[in-house]
Amino acid sequence: MKKKIIYSSVLISILCSSNLFALNNNFYENAREGYFFYKDEKIPEEKEKEKKIIKAETSSVKSDYSKTKEMMDIVFETDEEREKRVKKEDEFMENIPFHKLDELSTDEYRRLLDVTRNISTGRPNKDFVKKYAAVQKFWVDKSENFAKSWSVANLENPDELLYSDIGWTSRDRTNIKTKKDKEDKEFFSKIKSSAGYIVVIEDKANKVLLQDTKLLYDKVKEETGLDYLIYDFYEVNENLKKQLNLKINNLPDNFILYVNNKKEKIYKRIAQGFSASTKIISNTKFVFENAILEEQKSPEHRIEKVENWI
Repeated sequence: MKKKIIYSSVLISILCSSNLFALNNNFYENAREGYFFYKDEKIPEEKEKEKKIIKAETSSVKSDYSKTKEMMDIVFETDEEREKRVKKEDEFMENIPFHKLDELSTDEYRRLLDVTRNISTGRPNKDFVKKYAAVQKFWVDKSENFAKSWSVANLENPDELLYSDIGWTSRDRTNIKTKKDKEDKEFFSKIKSSAGYIVVIEDKANKVLLQDTKLLYDKVKEETGLDYLIYDFYEVNENLKKQLNLKINNLPDNFILYVNNKKEKIYKRIAQGFSASTKIISNTKFVFENAILEEQKSPEHRIEKVENWI
């Protein structure tokens, strides 16, 4: 009987010790934590959230890698393809229609701006950069004109921006344009025998540049009746270069030359760099009326002063 009791006691103690070991099999491994060490077990929701974060981080790493892999899979141009592209870019930059920029639609002009920027930044030689700068300057001038027009309109009628003299119908706009064209025609016919254009370009041996300049001023002459002369920068004497403040980096440079009844030659800059015909024409009238002193003009060209009766 004693043997059975002893045997049962031993068996129970073995089972208890084995169960204890099974329930806490890291007891000896974590002995340094102490018997009374307390660890707050994470609740299931937190564990799930942690899994999602780890998963998201892993997926973003995979995503970045896949992008990099796609970029590494890009096939570069062959020598033949690169040669064709460069040739096409050269042709494009040589044939920018500087003489009729003002006739381009907004969409055409935006595309022209994008293409010239991409080509000039990819292949930044002096000629390409100058042409891109000219295209960009024309766009900036357009924006400035819009801003000025808006300011004037806002000053005239800040409440409604509605004006009786604008003309909202096509007939009104036609009448206004007809009136302006008539005034411009009278102005240019009056000064035609005493004024003309002087254009200074960098190198007349550059046939493309010379041809573009001729096309531009042929159009200006058609509108104004004023003749023009094109000079190479190195043809202009040093004294005149100083007088006109000519700099090779700012070419082409555009001037109106006016000769009064005293045979005095008066040069006034009307545009610098590549310009549209409409800008040259409008600037000519503006400069003549505002930048040349009345006493410098021949009597028949002076602006009549309106008497103030108030």
